[in-house]
Amino acid sequence: MPRYPDGRRRSFSQPSDARQSAVAVVLRQEQDRPAVLLTLRSAMLRHHRGQLSFPGGKIERGETPPDAALRELSEEVGLPAQCVEVLGRLTPLYTPPSNSAITPVVMWCTAPVELSLDPREVEEAFWVRLDDLLGSAVEQEWELPYGRMIVPHWRIHPTVPLWGATAMILAELLELYSQWLTRQTTPAGEAAGNLHRAARVDQQGR
Repeated sequence: MPRYPDGRRRSFSQPSDARQSAVAVVLRQEQDRPAVLLTLRSAMLRHHRGQLSFPGGKIERGETPPDAALRELSEEVGLPAQCVEVLGRLTPLYTPPSNSAITPVVMWCTAPVELSLDPREVEEAFWVRLDDLLGSAVEQEWELPYGRMIVPHWRIHPTVPLWGATAMILAELLELYSQWLTRQTTPAGEAAGNLHRAARVDQQGR
């Protein structure tokens, strides 16, 4: 049985009326290692309320996925575009419950900033080191629209599991990070900075 991440299965056909959206997968250096930003969605929201997620939302007319992700990042957690650098994109995926086609946009936080949450959309925001997530996922068999798969979820919050589309995106990010780690021979203290530089070079080459 296949496991996530599997780009060929994530990019399956989506309905013509799917809601195009983007999420901001924001990384920063924390204790000499990369950490990722997660939010707890407000209970007042229509879709995926009370779930752990990345900042994000609908792509408005005239926007690119990075445009939308940067706008939502500023609106939801107060992280301005001038404090982040867009590195690239992960594999798009479709989520039937909200009829959303999601493009994950990876970014690097380039400056220290204090988050300012919009309580209508976000209850909490916090950073989690990628190293703390490696190997800690619990795998379960799920029935998805395109077949049965083994998908991951994490217990990183006191009351809310990290699962669903966010977990699938995170699994791909961690797979790439794990592959990158196996190629490193530098001390841990240089790792996060080197990851940032490597991602920039990779993005420029696309």
